[in-house]
Amino acid sequence: MDTLLALLFLIAALMSGYGVYIGYRGWVTDPQKHGWPIPDKVRDSPELTRVANSLVTRWSAVSFVLSLIPVVALMPRVLSEFQIEMPIEELIALAVYATAVAVVGTYPFERIKKL
Repeated sequence: MDTLLALLFLIAALMSGYGVYIGYRGWVTDPQKHGWPIPDKVRDSPELTRVANSLVTRWSAVSFVLSLIPVVALMPRVLSEFQIEMPIEELIALAVYATAVAVVGTYPFERIKKL
């Protein structure tokens, strides 16, 4: 179970890292580089394009770091020879934390829709 949770958070970190890369390269408004829905007014304005790239870069970086924290925290359990059961309270806490990471990761795209 710990290995699966660590892998899921690692996948979330990789997806966030992809968002950082796309934002850093300035490709957020380029429909051929990814499949994110971006409003036409953001795509047509250089200032809004710069803001969109900046938003995606910053918030994806935050989501990347937040996704790696559980991976690092779960590694001792994954690498341990002892198979310790994870209490239900920790599973619930991880689920809430994963929801928070998902909200942080999707925030810039919701903000771009309102630009």
